[in-house]
Amino acid sequence: MKASLVITGSEILTGMRSDALIQPFASLMTSRGITMGEVRIQGDGPELLARTVAELARENDVIVVTGGLGLTPDDTTRLAVSELTARNGVRLFPEIENPVGSAKGIDLRFDHGVRVVFLPGVPREAHAMFRSLIDGLNAGAPATKEVAVFGLRETEIARRLGALAPRCGYLPREMEVAVIVPVEIEDDVRRILAPFALEKEDLNASVADLLKTRGLSLATAESCTGGLIAHLVTQLPGSSEYFLGSVVSYSNGVKTGLLKVPEEVISRHGAVSRETAVSMLKGIIDLTGADLGIATTGIAGPSGGSPGKPIGTVWIAAGQRDDLVAKDFRFGFDRQGNKMIFAKTALFLLRTYIHDTDIRGH
Repeated sequence: MKASLVITGSEILTGMRSDALIQPFASLMTSRGITMGEVRIQGDGPELLARTVAELARENDVIVVTGGLGLTPDDTTRLAVSELTARNGVRLFPEIENPVGSAKGIDLRFDHGVRVVFLPGVPREAHAMFRSLIDGLNAGAPATKEVAVFGLRETEIARRLGALAPRCGYLPREMEVAVIVPVEIEDDVRRILAPFALEKEDLNASVADLLKTRGLSLATAESCTGGLIAHLVTQLPGSSEYFLGSVVSYSNGVKTGLLKVPEEVISRHGAVSRETAVSMLKGIIDLTGADLGIATTGIAGPSGGSPGKPIGTVWIAAGQRDDLVAKDFRFGFDRQGNKMIFAKTALFLLRTYIHDTDIRGH
């Protein structure tokens, strides 16, 4: 089965916004055994769109069109659809429901078998609608499962999977990757990608499940992440079962005053150091009584780095008060990217610690 994707909209052509649909749509179709033949990015004029669809219908089984679809009666996509349906051999099917918005999609079929679906250009809406459609686009494709991965880029995942890689789709998600795999090779994929293949749908949910099932509590002491770890953890409902609290010790004064980090530790080793991270972890566990702690101290940028501790450096401590792991990492993102990768690396380090120690609550 062959498909093409048409992205319409003057905002993309003029550089006002970047495309957010090509990679996820192509990955989803690839994982369903659909071969991507072509991607076109063009203006949303109705005549051009109708001409493009008619041309692509000669060489494809499925055409997905995004953008230009709205609620007004004169939106450009509906004008193009009207032009197409005025011809012989083209029929409209029931509209495609939009679970997160108001504009419904259009489902058009050519009598010779080609299916054309028109979706809004708003990424959140287009993603949700396409996911509800994808299984029906190639009914003979095997069922799939998402395997969440942290710590490997898409290219490295594909390299490790080798011959299995072309059967999978790859969706980047905030420093993680969802690998879409046919269910019959899920175990093989997890074995190859271990320990980076996560148990649940993402890193946060995987850590949460470990804490809940093992009866463990968590608290965080955050400097460079500014409370982002606590934010991620508390995004999940029911997190009060295992998360006790956090101290955002951004200043050295809060580190020494509230978390009881010895002043000589900071003066001798610096705020961004293994010794400070370890002291912060011990301090947050003493303060809250949590079974486990996470502490982060680093340099998110864009300033503040030095030759010995460049921007993107972070020290992370995770574990129990007197049995913990502390590691340093260096990343190369912008400030927001560094904060997110710091926070998620800290959660991953905690997950690894729990697995390695097999710790369980009392």
